[in-house]
Amino acid sequence: MRKKIICAVLLSLIYFSPSYAYDSIRMIGKEEYGYSIPRYVKHLYDWPDLFQIELIGPENNFPWSSVEQGSIFSKIFEDIANKEHIAINIKIPYGGYKLYEQKFEKQIETGTTVVDGIIATYYENIPYSKNEYLYPAIFENEIYLITTTDKNLLVSQKEDLRKYQGVYIEEDYISKFVKKNMEDLGIRGISNFPEGYKELLTGKVDFIVASYHKSQIELYKLGIRDYVAYSKNPVWKMPMFIRIKSSVAQQERVNNLKKYLKSERYKTIRDKAFQELIEIYRENTKGIVPPTYINQNKETNNTLESKE
Repeated sequence: MRKKIICAVLLSLIYFSPSYAYDSIRMIGKEEYGYSIPRYVKHLYDWPDLFQIELIGPENNFPWSSVEQGSIFSKIFEDIANKEHIAINIKIPYGGYKLYEQKFEKQIETGTTVVDGIIATYYENIPYSKNEYLYPAIFENEIYLITTTDKNLLVSQKEDLRKYQGVYIEEDYISKFVKKNMEDLGIRGISNFPEGYKELLTGKVDFIVASYHKSQIELYKLGIRDYVAYSKNPVWKMPMFIRIKSSVAQQERVNNLKKYLKSERYKTIRDKAFQELIEIYRENTKGIVPPTYINQNKETNNTLESKE
């Protein structure tokens, strides 16, 4: 039986470079970071028939949500606001999303919630909870295999990953199910993307598994996008949901929202926004000097080069 080979030298997904109007995006942080980073700003609507859903998100999980940069969904959901007069507002509390999430669960019991739900959550069985997952998922967060451009990993099934040394990134917000699956395969956690990429590009590990868009952003910020390649297909998919209290889920306007989330229009607008975000980082990080370990590694391995 012929094995399917996932080669790390395959090109990663290619994004084209159309000219975008950033609309609800502002560029910030050039003095601190050496390049401009995007921040999504929320629109305010005043239609008489406006139906609003207030959600909270993690304070440090960009592009899904962050205190500093906002949420990409603030832009994605502009279309449903204009089309259906349904505004999905994302609030990002300081200092402890998990605590706020627990507070939200408790408030559901007493009917005192100040928000309607939570965004960018993976499906988890929460016993006795009185909230509901809004279907369909708003996004399929895909986990890819990342390795150096000169390395081939022969992988026909997940079990083959046991033959190699790999890490996942703990700041990557991985679902409990996928995290357990990774650890069962011998993939260990490492705290952040810069540490993970250093382990990879200095030969200490053979691969990283990480969500596509977060890993891409960090590669551009470090100036090392050309030194790694992605597997042709994702290894895991983690559907992301809006979780809202049942009293909101039962509203008639929410049925319109569900229909919209199933539409090709929504998928096109969503995917274009993510494409635009990666392009912003590609353009704004040109000229970033890679970490010193890149040049040190080149002295012993001159095959590390861009395959794009």
